[in-house]
Amino acid sequence: MDAAALSSLRWLGRREASRLGWRGIAGVALIVFAAGFALSTLMPAQRRIEALRADVADLRSRLKSGGESANVPPPRTTQLENFYAFFPPVDSLPDWVGRVHTAAARNELVLESGDYVLERRKGARLVEYQITLPVRGSYSQIRGFVAEVLDKVPAAALDDIVVKRENIGARAPEARIRFVVYLGGGDRP
Repeated sequence: MDAAALSSLRWLGRREASRLGWRGIAGVALIVFAAGFALSTLMPAQRRIEALRADVADLRSRLKSGGESANVPPPRTTQLENFYAFFPPVDSLPDWVGRVHTAAARNELVLESGDYVLERRKGARLVEYQITLPVRGSYSQIRGFVAEVLDKVPAAALDDIVVKRENIGARAPEARIRFVVYLGGGDRP
C-alpha cells in the first residue's frame, strides 16, 4: 500500500468517526468485541456440545443393541477381582514404607525404631504388612501423622494406637502406633 492510499484511508476513517460520534464508535467496538468473543469462545463450545451429543447418541445406540443384558450387574467374580485389584503388589512395599517415614518427617516425628512384620496367611489373597512404630510428640503431631499415613497409603489401616504420658510434667506423650498395609499377592483360592 502506498502513502497516498494510506493517507486517503486515514482521512476516510477520521471522517466516519466524526460522523458517528463517540456513541457510534462505542457501538462499533462492541460489535467487534462480540464477534471476537463468539469466534474465540462460543464456537469451540458449540463444537464440543455437538461432539458430546454424538457421543450420547452412540452410547444410546450401543445400549439399545445390548438389549436387556446392559442392565445386569457384572458377575460376582468380576466384582471380587476388581476388589483385589485395588491392593498394590507386594513388590511396591518399599514405596509405601517410604511414604510412612515421609509422613513422620513432615509431622516432625522421629522414627528411631519400629517393628515390621510381613504376614502371609494360607488361603488368603491379601498379604498383611504390620508396621508398629513408637513415637514421641505432641497430640497434634501424632494425629497429623496418622491422618497423613491413612491419606497417602490407601491400602493402610490403623490397627492400634496407644497414647500415654508418663506423668504430668512430661513434655510430650509417647504413642505406639500399629498400621497394617494390605497388599495383593497372597494365595489364590
